[in-house]
Amino acid sequence: MTPTSPHHPLITVSAKASMALPGMVPGKPISTHGMTQKLGRHGITVRTARNAALAALAADLPSPILADLAGMHRHTALRWVAYARRDWAEYLAVRAEDQKEPPATGGCR
Repeated sequence: MTPTSPHHPLITVSAKASMALPGMVPGKPISTHGMTQKLGRHGITVRTARNAALAALAADLPSPILADLAGMHRHTALRWVAYARRDWAEYLAVRAEDQKEPPATGGCR
């Protein structure tokens, strides 16, 4: 008897094996719509989370690998990689200008 065997004394196998994300139909996982609603109730917007995850992957992976991994067309993967690798120099320069303190005006102390 091996430790991973269902007949091992430390392993109990339930007749009702539970799923990580059970759905309404017994033995089926939760639907995409159901999961979206559950996450939304907790303040997690699915599209925002999906886009953030794709942008993070696109910043680290070449487009052919991203396309295969995410199951998207290679042109879509190219757009994501281009978006993730944008040059942020102009944005940072504008933010730096905004962060500067306004010049002190003459006035009473």
